[in-house]
Amino acid sequence: MSGQGVVSIHVPVAWGEQDAFGHVNNVVFFRYFENVRMHFLERIGALRSHREQGIGVILATTTCQFEQPVHWPVDLTISTWCTHIGTTSFTLAYTIRTATGTVVATGTSVQVAYDYIHGHKVSIPVDQRNAIGSLMGQG
Repeated sequence: MSGQGVVSIHVPVAWGEQDAFGHVNNVVFFRYFENVRMHFLERIGALRSHREQGIGVILATTTCQFEQPVHWPVDLTISTWCTHIGTTSFTLAYTIRTATGTVVATGTSVQVAYDYIHGHKVSIPVDQRNAIGSLMGQG
């Protein structure tokens, strides 16, 4: 993926991420998604908001479609972008590609704006909504 709104990271697969079957274990794909998601959240100001006001996000759901097994050694590019923004939540899509562009996994996650001080969901803060909209090419 390339283009506006896409946040990507590059990750060399570690030997220890493989399981007894000789390929990267399925739980590692969710860790890759989490890593790029944190970069996305940093970019829209959600991590700062969590630190300063106690308003962050909580993960509601995440999925992964495993397309091909991954074996060490290989470098991967993990990308995410927002596909939908609602009142209290937004959806991210993910793709994991090899250096040759082969898609090895795709996925999604839904993040809910959450008040960690009071323990309930809230509307997405305006500055974060605007940042997401800008990334999506809507602002």
